[in-house]
Amino acid sequence: MLTENVTEEAATVQRAIERQLHHTRKQIEALEKAVQKVGDYEALQVKGTLLKTYASQIPADLGYVKLPDYRHEGFEIGIYIDRSKSLMANAEDYFHEYRRAKRGLATVQENLTAAKQALAQQVERQETLDVTDVQQVEQVKQQLIDEGAIKTKVLHSSKKPEPAHPRRFYTTDGVLVEVGKSDQQNDHLSLTANPNFYWMHVAELPGSHVVIHSDHPSDRDLQEAAVLTATIVRVAS
Repeated sequence: MLTENVTEEAATVQRAIERQLHHTRKQIEALEKAVQKVGDYEALQVKGTLLKTYASQIPADLGYVKLPDYRHEGFEIGIYIDRSKSLMANAEDYFHEYRRAKRGLATVQENLTAAKQALAQQVERQETLDVTDVQQVEQVKQQLIDEGAIKTKVLHSSKKPEPAHPRRFYTTDGVLVEVGKSDQQNDHLSLTANPNFYWMHVAELPGSHVVIHSDHPSDRDLQEAAVLTATIVRVAS
């Protein structure tokens, strides 16, 4: 709670720290859920292997097939087939998606470690902040500006601001995911998104801010958004 002797600048710093902590905790929650679903990534490899193994037994016009899941005796796994491609091409598509998802998962795990470290530092900064120490408040404010937690206004700029038109994607479950294409759009997404929506960004690397338009995304939504975040970072870097 703010007291009377807290300056407006100190109050701004406190609010920025609270917003930053909220975003980091949301990011950790999303990343932890994505890591827990590693089994789904492995299923992509299983599907590719089964399509190759049973290719001679699958009718060419089938768009969906169930085959024995060799990981679990007595269980089957459903596999969608693109009928415009050969079974071997479908299998290679599954292998490609598996490799891409596996790389994405590795990046997500690295991001999770970095996010937890960032959270510990942010909590320590909040706990040690003396709002009556003008010099410390100014130092922390500059740190937050450098980290993008406090936005500064550019005066007398002749350059028109870039319109905020982030890329839009929809998950398999139909949830909107917005991805910033620039620093301006990243800022726009971070400042205007519903605070209850899930937010992702690769820590300590250049890349897009990703906002999941849901306060209760499914595990599959989190998976797909996390892989998208990691993929965009790899391209951007």
